[in-house]
Amino acid sequence: MAGIILTFPIMAGKVEAWRRFCQELAGSRKQTYEASRRRLGITRERLTLVETAFGSAAVTTLEAPNVDWALGQIISSSLPFDRWYREQVRELHGINLAGYEQFLQHTPLPSNQELIFEWTLLSGADE
Repeated sequence: MAGIILTFPIMAGKVEAWRRFCQELAGSRKQTYEASRRRLGITRERLTLVETAFGSAAVTTLEAPNVDWALGQIISSSLPFDRWYREQVRELHGINLAGYEQFLQHTPLPSNQELIFEWTLLSGADE
């Protein structure tokens, strides 16, 4: 399963509005939210609030078999829920998702990249 982590700053004075947005997803908009995520193939979504000395941020984790396609649909869909969701992102984070369409084109990693560090837990490894 592929996944992506998106971190967006929350605009000053908008943390409570962001919390209400999350409450709407779990409450009054739950049915349309779940229908949207099923349509997009999203199998998991987590929204986390991070408070730092520099301000607040929302960390969104998405998992889907085709994350590129799912994000592309969130960005470009004309369905009412998706339009509402984009408007909330714009109001709470000051980000117009339509400006990110160019990043959704799947491009291969450059062949000249240099791996500096990697770690993997071997299954069954004794500690």
